[in-house]
Amino acid sequence: MSRKYLWMAMAILGVVVIVALVYVFINPRTQGFNGSLINPPFPADDFSLTSQTQQTIHLSDYHGKYVLLFFGFTNCTEECPLTMGYLKQVHDRLKDQANKIQVIMITTDPARDDPSTLGAFLAHFDPSFIGLTSSKSDLQTVWTDYGVTVLDNGETHSSFVYLIDTQGNLIMTYPNLQNADGITADLQRLMRGK
Repeated sequence: MSRKYLWMAMAILGVVVIVALVYVFINPRTQGFNGSLINPPFPADDFSLTSQTQQTIHLSDYHGKYVLLFFGFTNCTEECPLTMGYLKQVHDRLKDQANKIQVIMITTDPARDDPSTLGAFLAHFDPSFIGLTSSKSDLQTVWTDYGVTVLDNGETHSSFVYLIDTQGNLIMTYPNLQNADGITADLQRLMRGK
């Protein structure tokens, strides 16, 4: 009797393994991305903030593009300019597809990062990059929505890059970006529809 149950258990296990393998081959998009995949994706929280050109910007303004969203501050001497430099490399490597992405940096230091300061900082990277600021209370809501911890008047903050798809869904995160390779490869793959 126990041998019968053993064979049944092995048969069920075999079916589960086959179903898992079929799923992997039918749904290859979940495999091989460099970012931390969010599965299932969920709608990224919208916001209304002020850009370096004094325009009111909403995340929803960029539906139809992939958005690379980063939280940082202009007086940062290491991580923030390095991350923005990597995002500039991503933009440049995409060449004629670069118009399909939008890089947005939201300040963690609204006391010092007014629109003109953000504009001067982002001018070092790419004129298409957008910098956003607002009151600390408005920004606090956005920081909370994205799980960003901000301490020491903005100088200590979470350092994720968020990838939002063309429908406005948060699909991947990149913690502590080390280079432009992974995001570039992921965006190229997404743009090919694979």
